[in-house]
Amino acid sequence: MKKITLLLFLNLITSFGVYSQCTTISGGNYGNLVMVNDGTAEQIATDNWPNAEYSAIEGLIIGNTYTVTGTNSTSIYITVAEIDWDNPSTGGTVLGHGASSVSFTATTTDVIIHWHLDALCNTQASDATLTTIQCTSPSCTCTATVLPDAAVATYPADGATDVPIDMTDPANPVINGFTWTDNGEATNYTYNLTSVGSVNGVANPVNITYTWAYSTTYTWSVTSTNCLGEVTSADFTFTTEADPELSIDEFEAQGFSLYPNPTSDLISVKTNLDITSIDIFDQLGKKVMQIDDSNFDNTIDVKNFDDGIYFMTITSGDKKQTLKFIKQ
Repeated sequence: MKKITLLLFLNLITSFGVYSQCTTISGGNYGNLVMVNDGTAEQIATDNWPNAEYSAIEGLIIGNTYTVTGTNSTSIYITVAEIDWDNPSTGGTVLGHGASSVSFTATTTDVIIHWHLDALCNTQASDATLTTIQCTSPSCTCTATVLPDAAVATYPADGATDVPIDMTDPANPVINGFTWTDNGEATNYTYNLTSVGSVNGVANPVNITYTWAYSTTYTWSVTSTNCLGEVTSADFTFTTEADPELSIDEFEAQGFSLYPNPTSDLISVKTNLDITSIDIFDQLGKKVMQIDDSNFDNTIDVKNFDDGIYFMTITSGDKKQTLKFIKQ
C-alpha cells in the first residue's frame, strides 16, 4: 500500500513538472505568421483550435517583449518556445506559458506557439480561437528616425542679463517665455533648474513659477526625449533684473543700510522708515527667513546661515528693495 501511494505521489510530481508546458503537436501546424513588428496585435489565425495545434512565428526582434493572446468561448492554454529548425514541430527552450495570454522576451527571431485547452494539456477540436501576437516594446511603436538634438536656448539666451520677473502675484514670481530650439524630433521636454529641480512634460515656450530673486544668476537646461532616447542640453545661465520698484540709490537716500556687511552672526537694518516685512533668500532664490514688523527689532541673527551670499528684500509700505549681504 505504501509503495502504491509513493508511486502515485511520484507520478503526480512528474505530471506536474510536465504539465503547464504543453508542447504536444497532435493537432498539426496551422496559422503561421511573419511579424511586422509595428506595435499592433498581429493576427495569427481566427480559428486555431486548442487541440495541440501549433503555429510558427517568424521575424521577431531579439530582446523585444511580445504578448500572445487567444480568445474563444471556453479556454486556451498557450506555450511559447524557441523553434528548433532541425525539428520545427517540437520546439526548443520554452519562453513562456499560461492561460489566455502569455508575455515573453524574444531570444530568437522565430518561435513556435502551442495551443491546448488547459494547463493539463487537454485538447478540444471544436472551439475556434482568435489568436494574436503583439510586440509591446517601445521600439515597435517608435516612428522617430533620430534622437532629438540638444536644445539651444533662445530665451533667455545663454548669459542674458536683466531678465524680468513677473511679480503680478508676489507670492508666485514668474519668469515668462523660456524658449529653445532643436530638430523637432522631441515628443517631451523636461525643464531643469540646476540645484533646484526639474519639471517634466513642459511646453516650448514655458512660463516657470519659482521664488525668483532680483539680481541673481541662475543655471538651467532642457532634456529632450523621444522613443529612441533622451538628450540633455548644455547648461545656460541668466541673471535677473534689479528690483524695479526701488533703485539702490533711492533706497539709500531714504536712510536704509545694512551693517556689519560681511557678518558672521548679527546684521542690523538702519532706516528711518517703517518696515513692513523682510525676506531673506539664498543664491538659488530659496527663501531662508521671513520677518514681519510685529517681531522685528532691526537686528537679525544669521549665525546659523551657511557661509555665502544672501539677498534681503525689505518692504516698507508699497516699496521694496533687495540688498545683498555676505555671511562668513
